[in-house]
Amino acid sequence: MYSAGIVLLQMAIPSLRSSAALKNFNLELKNCGFDLKKWRDYTRSRPDFQILDSESGRGWDLATKLVSERGSLRRGRLSAAAALRHPYFLLGGDQAAAVLSKLSLSRK
Repeated sequence: MYSAGIVLLQMAIPSLRSSAALKNFNLELKNCGFDLKKWRDYTRSRPDFQILDSESGRGWDLATKLVSERGSLRRGRLSAAAALRHPYFLLGGDQAAAVLSKLSLSRK
C-alpha cells in the first residue's frame, strides 16, 4: 500500500517522477518520520499539490494514509480494501456525471 501511495504522489506531482527526485523525497520523508504532512511543510522543493488538494483534499488525505508508517501493531496504514472505500474513489452523482462527460466513449 505504501508503493500505491508513492505512485499516487508521482502521478499527481510530476516533479517526483525522476530517480533523483524520488531519492531526495525518500530521504526527506524518512527525516519526517514518514509523515507526509510534516514533509509537505519541510520540503524545499515546493511541489504543486493542486491535484491532491482538489475535491476537498481527498487525494492528499488518501496519500497520507497510504504512505504513513505502519507501526509495530501493523496499524496506521490503510489496507487495500480500506483504500478502495476511501472517499477519493467514491463519486457522487453530479461528480460521476462530470467525469463521464469528459470521457470520449467513441470507438476509433
